[in-house]
Amino acid sequence: MILRRGTLNDIFNDYIIFRELNPVKKSLPNFNDLKDRLGLNTLPRKKDKEYALVLREILKSALDFSSVVYLGDTFLSDLTVIKNLKELGVNIFGVITDETATETQSPYPYVVFNTSWARLKDFVLDKISNSTILIVDIDKTAIGAHGRNHLPIDKARTDAIVSLAEIVFGHSLDLAEKENFLKLYSKIHTKDLLQFTQDNQDIVSIVSLIIYSGAVKFEEFLHIAKEKTFEEFIEEVSVQGKLESLVSEVKYNIKQKSPTLFPTFRKIELEKTLARMDFLPDDTELSTLLEEEILITGEVYDIGKYALSKGAIVLGVSDKPEIASFSGDEAIFKQTMKIYP
Repeated sequence: MILRRGTLNDIFNDYIIFRELNPVKKSLPNFNDLKDRLGLNTLPRKKDKEYALVLREILKSALDFSSVVYLGDTFLSDLTVIKNLKELGVNIFGVITDETATETQSPYPYVVFNTSWARLKDFVLDKISNSTILIVDIDKTAIGAHGRNHLPIDKARTDAIVSLAEIVFGHSLDLAEKENFLKLYSKIHTKDLLQFTQDNQDIVSIVSLIIYSGAVKFEEFLHIAKEKTFEEFIEEVSVQGKLESLVSEVKYNIKQKSPTLFPTFRKIELEKTLARMDFLPDDTELSTLLEEEILITGEVYDIGKYALSKGAIVLGVSDKPEIASFSGDEAIFKQTMKIYP
C-alpha cells in the first residue's frame, strides 16, 4: 500500500508553539514578550487558564480573526483549552477525536466528541474562512491519530526511557529486564499518581530510573508520594553512579524553574520519535504501519490544506518541550512522514 508523504510544516508553515509558548514563527510574540503584559510570573501548562490567555494574544498577533476551530484528541487538556478560550470571549468551535473513546456526549454546544477520524471533515469544513485560525494539537491529532495510530508515539517515548536506562545501568536490557522496567514505568505513569508526577514525563522518567536502580523501593515510593511533592522527593533521594548526574540535572532545572526538568531524556525522546517516522517500506502491512510508525493523520492534513486555500492560518500546538520536538534542522514538523489515509 503506497501512501502519500508530506510534512507537518506543509500545513503549519512555522505557525507552531510548544510547551515554552515561543512560536517557531519569529514574527509572533514569545512568552517573554507577553508575560509582563499579561501579569504572569510562571509558564502555564495547557490545562491552565493562563495558557489560553497567552494563546489568545498569539492568535491576535497572527491574524485579525473572527473565529477559531480547534482539533484535538483529549477530553482533559484539549477540551480545557477550548473551554478556557471560550470563556475569554473567543468565538470557538472544537472537535475532540478519539476512536477508542466511550464518552460521546459533549457537555458544551461548541464542542463535538467524535469517534471517527473519517468523519472529522464533516464537522469543520463549513466553519473555515479567511478570518479563521485553525488550531491543531500535534501529538495524537496531527500525527499518531488517537485510537488508530497513537501507539507509535507512546512507543517512541518508551524507546527513549529504555535507551536511557541502558546508559544508566551500563548494559543492554534483555527482554525480561525491559518488560520489568516498562511495568514499573507504567505503574508510575498512572492517574493515581498524577498529583505527584504532575502529568510530566520528565518526572515519570527520572522516578522510574531511581526506583529501578534500587535506591528506593516501589512500596516505599508510594508512601512518599502521598506525603511529599516530587521536588521534596528528588532533593532528599540518594543515588550513585551515572544516575547521580541525571538527578543533579533535574535538581538544577527545578531551581532554575525550567519548563524542561530532564533535557537528557527529552533529547533522546526526539531521536526516538524521528526514528519512528517513514522508516518502514511502502509494502508494509497497514496494521503494522499503524502500530509501529508515526503517520500524519490524513484527515487533519487535508483540513489544514483546505484552510490554507481559504486564506486561514493553521497553528500547531504541543505540550511537549521544544527540546523533544526540534534541534537545528532535525524537527518533527520538518520530517517527511507517510500520510494515512
